[in-house]
Amino acid sequence: MKIRLIALAALAATGSAHALTPAQIDTARAAGTLKEVYIAGASAQRLFIGAWFQQNCKSTTFDVFFNGTGSAPSGSNHRAYSCELSKKVGNWVAGTQVLLVKRDQGGSTQGVNPIATGTAQDMMVVDGTCTATGNPRPATDILVPTYACNGVSSRVADAGVSDVEPALFQKPVNLLAPAVAVNTTTLDSKAFNQTIMGVAVNKKLYRALQEAQGLIPAGGALDDAPAKQPSLNSAFVAAALSGKLSGSTAAKLGWNAVIPASVDSAILSKQVNVCRRNIGSGTQASFNVEFLNAGCGAGTAVHTPVGQTVGTANSTAISSPALAETGTLAWNLASGSSTVESCLGTTVENLPGTAYAIGMLSRENTPTPTGTGTDKGYRFVKLDGVAPLRDNAKTGEYGFVYAATMQWHKTLLTDADKKAFLSNLRTNGGRASALNIADVDTQQGVLALPTTYTGAYADITDPVVLKFASRMDRNTAASCSPLRLVK
Repeated sequence: MKIRLIALAALAATGSAHALTPAQIDTARAAGTLKEVYIAGASAQRLFIGAWFQQNCKSTTFDVFFNGTGSAPSGSNHRAYSCELSKKVGNWVAGTQVLLVKRDQGGSTQGVNPIATGTAQDMMVVDGTCTATGNPRPATDILVPTYACNGVSSRVADAGVSDVEPALFQKPVNLLAPAVAVNTTTLDSKAFNQTIMGVAVNKKLYRALQEAQGLIPAGGALDDAPAKQPSLNSAFVAAALSGKLSGSTAAKLGWNAVIPASVDSAILSKQVNVCRRNIGSGTQASFNVEFLNAGCGAGTAVHTPVGQTVGTANSTAISSPALAETGTLAWNLASGSSTVESCLGTTVENLPGTAYAIGMLSRENTPTPTGTGTDKGYRFVKLDGVAPLRDNAKTGEYGFVYAATMQWHKTLLTDADKKAFLSNLRTNGGRASALNIADVDTQQGVLALPTTYTGAYADITDPVVLKFASRMDRNTAASCSPLRLVK
């Protein structure tokens, strides 16, 4: 055994050219050569983190793990990545074997409150119980898992991520059970990118909006050309996603506000299906601020989104009543981004007839992932006539943008090497140079903070910096402050 452990340590130091199987991970863990990092929170940031990790890996050693079983695990609640580093990251040198585990379940608040209090939470177990999916190894795409892992165990995460600053999750509209705010001064928290949010609808609604807005002919098929992207206005989105609209022949305040009877003769009977995140989600918190002014202090107009009971848990999706083609109002409160995607593009899209649904997702998600041949059944729409694109967001034309943060406990994270690794991610992961080599499906959803580049925005000549650099920002750690031009 001693000879085997020495050989394994030497292999890690020199760097092998082989991906780590679950069994090899077990061996490396037992030998003490495997470096493990656990991050919780913000499913909207999962692709960003996975893409950053991959770009620091030897490509021949990269593996992707999704929670679930079989050849197509869901990855809805947990994902993980392993490899040998291709370069020094923090204090870990090239060749170091690293496993990064990311919990998405429950959203951003799971990257804030449990981190602030040092509370353990379920994290995916990556070990010999994981099974091969049959996809090619090593992995080349963070969206294509090579292994499925079905186990979880309780542990304190090393760090957390959130779509908005930690303080916003202590506001009543965003507060989980037992509805008691926690002390976030225990956290070392800093912004690490700007995240672009978008309004999404199922394909049947997208097609109907295209016809209603004269973008396709009567009865025409859905057209994915950018020039044919339909739009919804902010007032309608605010009403729909907060439950103020419903199918009703009496009130006549539902989909008929955007789709005339000439497009859908049964429009007044069509149920308003809302696919959104539950309380504690950073995506939901950003919607609350952007559209409802909720969580922004006393004396302001505050509306609690329909179906949300302050102080409840958010670990599972909740639907009430059933999602359907006809009816009044139904909502699905999801614990992660992928559940919103499936609610829109699978559950509602595949209902008999012509059912409509609306939701919200970060733009790093895509309904047609590059290179996979997959169509998830939903599409992003314009907001007030402006497409949710990186080039529109970085200059302020599109304003549904918030600063994501990464944080760890100031005193409980005692491993200096882990802290150095996480500091590298927080400092460098959101720079334009890193975003430019990230997964192409991530690139439309993130911007480099104005603090990541020097000089005036108008003087940028580097095409990579110009591609991702934002000239917009809010006050530091203050999502309730307005977006404004700063460079």
